[in-house]
Amino acid sequence: MSESVAVLGAGNMGTALAQVIASNGHPVRVWSIEHDVLEEVRDKHLNTRYLDDVRLNDSIAPEWHLAAAVSGARLVVVSVPSQVVRAVAADLAELVQPGQLVLNVAKGLEAGSHRRMSEVIAGELRPDCKPFVGSMGGPAVAIEMARGQPVAVIIGFPGRDEALACQAFLQNKHLKVEATQDITGLELCSMLKNVYAIALGITDGLHLGTNGKAFLTTIALDEMARIATNLGSQRETVYGLAGLGDLITTGFSAHSRNRTLGDRLGSRGDWQHFLRTNTVEGVSAVRSISELTAGRDDLPLLAMLHEVLFGERPAPEAMRHFLESFSYA
Repeated sequence: MSESVAVLGAGNMGTALAQVIASNGHPVRVWSIEHDVLEEVRDKHLNTRYLDDVRLNDSIAPEWHLAAAVSGARLVVVSVPSQVVRAVAADLAELVQPGQLVLNVAKGLEAGSHRRMSEVIAGELRPDCKPFVGSMGGPAVAIEMARGQPVAVIIGFPGRDEALACQAFLQNKHLKVEATQDITGLELCSMLKNVYAIALGITDGLHLGTNGKAFLTTIALDEMARIATNLGSQRETVYGLAGLGDLITTGFSAHSRNRTLGDRLGSRGDWQHFLRTNTVEGVSAVRSISELTAGRDDLPLLAMLHEVLFGERPAPEAMRHFLESFSYA
C-alpha cells in the first residue's frame, strides 16, 4: 500500500533515502532550508549539490513548508546535522501525531547533554509519540544507495512493530534492512564509528599501509565495544552492521568526510579549512565521548584523537608514538 513520506533535510543521505522510498512506490515530500536545492529538485529532478548525476524519482516533490511536508505522512525521516536536530524536533512538536513513525538519520550525541539523537527528538515531541521515534545506522554511502548499488542498514525502534513498519518503507532488492530494538547500541555505534574513522584516515595520510590500517581497525573496534557495552549496548550490535559494518565503510571510503579529515591530519594538509567547510560529526563526537569516559585508561586511541583535535599535538607525531608504544600486555 502506498503511503506518503516526509524527508526533512535534502543533503546526501536525505536525498538518497527519498530516492529509495519513492522507488518503492511511496510519494515523498522533501523539506529543506536550502531553497535553491528544492528549486532544482522541482525544476530538474536533480540535487547536484549533494548527489550529482542521479536523476530523482518523479514521486519526489520539494516542500518549502515544514507543516505541509509532515501532514499526513506515515513516516517522517529526520536527516539534518546533529547540531540542529533539537531545533527541528522543536518545530515538529505540534506537527507530529501519535502513530507517525519518526526515523532519525543523524549520527552523534548532543553537545552538553550527551543525549542520543532519538532521545533529543522524543524529548521535544508529545509523550505519546515517543514509542514511534527510532534511528538508522549501518554502512551506507549515500551516492551508492541512490544509484541502486547493494547496501544494508539497520533501524532501531523501542518496539518491534514500529521497526518492522519502518523497514517496509525502505527494503527492496538493493537495500536490505535489519531491524533491532537495541536503539541505544545502534546510536552509540553510529556515533563511535565517526570517531574512529578519523583515526583510520590518519593512517592513510601517513601512508602506513594495509597492515597498519588493519592493526588500527582492530584496536578501534575493541575500543568501540568497550565504550558501547559500558553505556548499554548489546555486544552483537557492535559487531554487526551498526558497529563493524559502519566502521569499515566510514574508515575506508573515499566519500567519508571523517576519514578525509583524518587523511588531512596525517598528511599535514589544511585540515582546519576542511573542517570549516564540511560537516564532520566525528570531531564533536570525540569531545562528547571523551567527557563521558573521563578517567578511564583503557581507551588509548580515543585519548590520542582527543589530544590531536583539541590538544594541538601534530597527528603524525601522535600516531607514530601511539603505534610504537601500544602493547597488548
